[in-house]
Amino acid sequence: MPQHKSIRKLIKVITDQTIVKGQKHNSGFPMRKWKISICGVNAHGEEETLPYVDHVEYILHQTFEPPVRKVNEFPFQLQEQGWGEFDMKIMLHFVDKSVPPFVLDHDLHFQSTHYEVPQTITFKSDLKSSFLKLLNLPPSNASDRESSNDSAGDSMTHKRRRDAGSKEKAKRMRSGHSSDDDSRAGSSAAASGDEWDKVDVHSLAKKFTLLQPEDLVELVQIVKANQTSDMYVKEDGEAGEFHIDLRTLGNDLLSELWRFCERKLEQ
Repeated sequence: MPQHKSIRKLIKVITDQTIVKGQKHNSGFPMRKWKISICGVNAHGEEETLPYVDHVEYILHQTFEPPVRKVNEFPFQLQEQGWGEFDMKIMLHFVDKSVPPFVLDHDLHFQSTHYEVPQTITFKSDLKSSFLKLLNLPPSNASDRESSNDSAGDSMTHKRRRDAGSKEKAKRMRSGHSSDDDSRAGSSAAASGDEWDKVDVHSLAKKFTLLQPEDLVELVQIVKANQTSDMYVKEDGEAGEFHIDLRTLGNDLLSELWRFCERKLEQ
């Protein structure tokens, strides 16, 4: 039987934040409570536990004391409060210590009160049988399932690396939305009602991962051409990143993106 090079498991990083009423930093920005948790996502887009993760480390901005936080229990939730947006690193340490930790960059922002970012962990196929069991993959056909969890989640972060050498991420611009805008903080910044539920955003996010790089560039252009102030669409040109919260796009644009993906994937 031919051996596959890798095994992939999908997880998502879930962030919730809210304004602390009556509290403001010296800068004038409101204080916010925020929490981050991590869970797995199965092939049906449903949340699942992470039995193969031993603990998670959050590496926060240096102004937090201590800046490195270790969380041992699922869903590996970290709660804090502060006034500013920043990028952090999250390290997932696995039960099998011979497997290197998975490190991801997470953008803590205040554009939405709730957002979810999918991430794919890629493992080499030569894993111990005990660890494969924790991945819910029997040794005989573990690599055959590597594509079953390519993507899911209600939001999407797509990174377009301009070169192999990663640049230090520039300070995030808020694209015209002030982080101390109390009127926005009280809402979800998503499309009102159940409008976005008409399109299966889990399946749409999965289709994104199957597109070719040139197709993703075209997809970004479609989003930017139809962008409104109600949508969370954020571009960091210096880091080559483009962030979209699918829940905020509205059914018309989601439908257009669905048709675009269907057309490209049929070619």
